[in-house]
Amino acid sequence: MTAFPPPRVSVVMSVYNGEAHLPRAVASILAQSWADFEFLIVDDGSTDSTPALLHEIEQSDHRVKVFTQTNVGITRALIRGCAEARGEYIARQDADDWSAPTRLDEQVALLDSDSIIGFVSCATQYVGPNDEPLEIVSRNDSPAEATRKLLDERMGPPAHGSVMMRRSIYELAGGYRPEFYYGQDSDLWLRIAERSLIAYTQACLYTYRRDLHSISGRMGGLQQAFGELGQQCRAVRKRGQSEETILATANNLCELARNRLPQSVSRRGQSSMAFLIGASLRAQRDPRAMAYFWRAVMLYPLNWRAWLRLLTS
Repeated sequence: MTAFPPPRVSVVMSVYNGEAHLPRAVASILAQSWADFEFLIVDDGSTDSTPALLHEIEQSDHRVKVFTQTNVGITRALIRGCAEARGEYIARQDADDWSAPTRLDEQVALLDSDSIIGFVSCATQYVGPNDEPLEIVSRNDSPAEATRKLLDERMGPPAHGSVMMRRSIYELAGGYRPEFYYGQDSDLWLRIAERSLIAYTQACLYTYRRDLHSISGRMGGLQQAFGELGQQCRAVRKRGQSEETILATANNLCELARNRLPQSVSRRGQSSMAFLIGASLRAQRDPRAMAYFWRAVMLYPLNWRAWLRLLTS
């Protein structure tokens, strides 16, 4: 049997019950102008039509490889996907977002331009649940300054799925860590940025969806808690101290994440996301903002910021 050479790029996606947006996300990768890639998709125990969709996609395109497992969370799913990657570069793609046709092409070129660049991202268009255009988020075009801002000002990639990284630097940094049920991306970016630079294309090559039912919507507070633990790990590494106690705290927090938060906490997180979407629309004088402010107060009546926007609109 002829052994095929590894592709230059491995695109890694984790999906759990993603039937609503999965076809668009997958299609955006399969339509890339850069053709030398494999697409590794980990189905993290989906119970909707996702498995059937993935089977059909895998059968129709040889670049797609699907891995199925019981539900263990996005971090462990990404660990598996990246472990299967054969490419020189690993690109992330989330199942409810989509990439511009030249994304892989332009990010490969940026990584190829300088070996000191360990990972790259791009300007990102944020959209609402119904594809309402929100803001475009971009970062500094100087790799040195962009890296400093990530390490010192918590200003990292606009979206987890927008990143492409060298597989060698991913492995050198220790990869995604299972102790971070959420916030696994920011923890990884900090460890990579301690060893290399991050660079950004100024072109808008990725679209990130804000949704009330996403992890950021339902579990925003828990995400922030993991993010703070990642920052604490960064601080003790700078001092040459052990991360053991902080990682133990993160591991304990994983149990809370796995057992799900109380419904009241989830509704508060969704309310915060609804307000955020409404505020972005209001900044653009989009009348659809009002519906999101109303949704915010219905989900969590004590959301005073949403009430204030309603009273002053």
